[in-house]
Amino acid sequence: MAKIGIKGLTYAKVSAGGDGSALTYTGGKVLADYLAKADIGENRDNIKEHADDHQIDAENALNEVTLALELVNMNEDIKKDILGHEATGTTGELQVTGKDAPFVGIGFIVKNRFKGTSKFEGYWFHKVQFSSGGMTANTRKDQTQFDHETINGSVQGVILTSGGDVVFYKHFDEQTTEAAVRTWLNGCAGVSSGNGGSP
Repeated sequence: MAKIGIKGLTYAKVSAGGDGSALTYTGGKVLADYLAKADIGENRDNIKEHADDHQIDAENALNEVTLALELVNMNEDIKKDILGHEATGTTGELQVTGKDAPFVGIGFIVKNRFKGTSKFEGYWFHKVQFSSGGMTANTRKDQTQFDHETINGSVQGVILTSGGDVVFYKHFDEQTTEAAVRTWLNGCAGVSSGNGGSP
């Protein structure tokens, strides 16, 4: 299916779990009109074993999952909650410190279309640590140019059950209604219905 839309950025701070038990989160939020683009990347080790002058084995193991989000509005809450920036002074300036960014769970809704039929799917990344992708701003020329900011995330593999499987993110299968995916995402982040954003 062709991917024709993305919306409903949802995140929460990781508070516990992941070492053989489900992760728990605090401070879940749903943001409307923030997300412009998401890029998911998978990097794999491609190691080959040779003997007697030919390949006898290979391993194509998942090494890293990355998540880059392009945001229309990089507001103060996102900078504090996701990037770990800190407020200082009495007037609320933000400062970048040498501290690590917090771990967050984060997800969104993708809209697909095939032969006139639209369906929705959801993604939830269990544990991600983000860094700023920097900012670009341009002077106004003949036409206004809309520049967005990007945050780049390293997705951590976590063990959610005693079975020992390492998972990076989960994918909610395509549904005919966006509301079903919204309910699933809210459950992932511990967000009560109607808490911020829109379904």
